[in-house]
Formats: sequence, C-alpha cells, structure tokens
Amino acid sequence: MRGRVWLLLVGLPLLFSCASITRKGMEGYQTDGETQIGMASWYGDKEHGGKTASGERFSMYDYTAAHKELPIGTMVRVTNLENGRDVIVRINDRGPFKKGRVIDLSYAPAKDIGMIGKGTTKVKVEVLSAPKKTNNYFEAQYTVQVGSFSDEQKAFLFKKTLDRKHDGVRIETIDFGAYTFYRVKIGQFSERSKAEKLAKSLRRSGYPGQVIQE
Repeated sequence: MRGRVWLLLVGLPLLFSCASITRKGMEGYQTDGETQIGMASWYGDKEHGGKTASGERFSMYDYTAAHKELPIGTMVRVTNLENGRDVIVRINDRGPFKKGRVIDLSYAPAKDIGMIGKGTTKVKVEVLSAPKKTNNYFEAQYTVQVGSFSDEQKAFLFKKTLDRKHDGVRIETIDFGAYTFYRVKIGQFSERSKAEKLAKSLRRSGYPGQVIQE
C-alpha cells in the first residue's frame, strides 16, 4: 500500500508538469510553440527534381522537409517516437496536406529515422532555429509579394514607387544556385484575409499581388 502511495505522489507532479508543456493544437497534434507532436510522412522519387515552395529544386537525397506553417528556412529536429531515432532537416516546402500529418520528410532523413517501409510514423518536431522569431512558430504569417527581379536596381526602383502609397515595403533576396532574385513584398499579417485584401487592392492598381505564407 505504501509503495502505491509513493508511486502516486511521485507520478502526479510528473504528469501535471508534462501536461503543462503542451496544448491541444489543430488536426490532432500538440504544440507549445517550439515543439509539435503528430504524424510524419515522406516523399521522394515522384517529386524529385520538381520545384519546392522555396523555389529551389527538390532532391529526395537532401535533408529537407515540408511543413504547413513554419517559416521557410527553419531548422528542426524530427524524432521518431517509435524508435527514438532523430534527424535534423531544413524546411523548404509546404505540406503535408493530409489531415493529421504535421511534416513531410524527404527520402534521406525519412530513411535515417526508419520510417520508409511503414510510410508514416508518430514524431516530435522541435524548432532549432528560424529566420524570424515569433511568439508561436506554428502560427502562420502572410505577406504579399508584388514582384521578383533578377536586377537589383529594378527591384529598388519598384520599391520606391510602391513606397509612395504603401507602408512596410521591403526587398528580400533569395539565391537559386548561381542566380540571385530580389523579391518585393508588402506587409506581414497573422490573418490571411487581411493579406488577401491588400493583394486585391494591388491587383486593382495593376500590380500582380500574390499572397505568400512565410
């Protein structure tokens, strides 16, 4: 009897401390802003060579992954909760889009953590670093892209034009191998509807406004 009471006293604090770490998130996974638990899947040969959401070519042998909300360029550790094996990957694509799945690994990291044969497995996703810190890494952020230029001077001239009517105009550079592109963007929104409203206003003015999830 004493042994049972002792186990109860030891176990209860541990249970409640674990419960306080995470909160229930969308689609059956849990998140506390830096850690996410849910089902992982993988993709490979059919998508090999295609373009990712980041604009770079997808390689099934690169240590990359797709995530629906994390900023492109975020580094995460993915741990297979069935065998304890883990791997570090960079987010460069969007997905998975099947309900209940939280991350889609490329072939190489999926093989490393032993999930190729099974196809899906329960994992823990931990944010190691991100391009931009927010209160909750798993809250989506949106912006409106108005143009993309290979000529830096043209990008800055375009920004100067937009600055006359809009606040928060910025230029972000992205490298594709030997090429550098200068993307002109406006605003940062936590609600997609607000970004869509700005994009529609820009299109009415003759600009190709496109909502981007960061």
